[in-house]
Amino acid sequence: MYNVTFTLLPPFSIGIFDQFISARLLDRYPQLYMLGQRGEFFNIRTFWLWIFNGFYHSAVAYIASIYFFVNDGIESSGVVSGHWVWGTTLYTAVLLTVLTKAALITNTWTKWTIVAIPGSFIIWLIFLPIYATVAPAIGFSTEYYGIVPHLYGNLTFWTSIFIIPFMCLIRDFAWK
Repeated sequence: MYNVTFTLLPPFSIGIFDQFISARLLDRYPQLYMLGQRGEFFNIRTFWLWIFNGFYHSAVAYIASIYFFVNDGIESSGVVSGHWVWGTTLYTAVLLTVLTKAALITNTWTKWTIVAIPGSFIIWLIFLPIYATVAPAIGFSTEYYGIVPHLYGNLTFWTSIFIIPFMCLIRDFAWK
């Protein structure tokens, strides 16, 4: 089998054009289409296993976040962090879970996958404080006003965004 990936395409097309066999070989050997037609790669069982895995990841992430933010996340200064800090932390942890899962199932690493997977998380960490500053200043998403110091200055945020994805994906790491 050949690993061929179109590397001149933008990152949003990574999953669409990630191929194990080139189009030229598929034209030359049409019997290779039989694997897909027989449902070797994707079938009802595989679909429901992915659905179950998604529910498992979300349940683990939610329950783990409850334990991280017990008593509503009282910070060292005595201030209660609140549900917006909890929700934003959980979103960040779920984003890292999804990106790590994408990294686990990626067969062919190109410059675009390297940019897209870790790059998405880095962009989120840069975008969040910008959005949390600009949006309340112009009158929308006012609930994000002052959230950045509560997030980036909180040890619970940093530990949970790395421990929750690990807890969600430990089964996947073991399987891989």
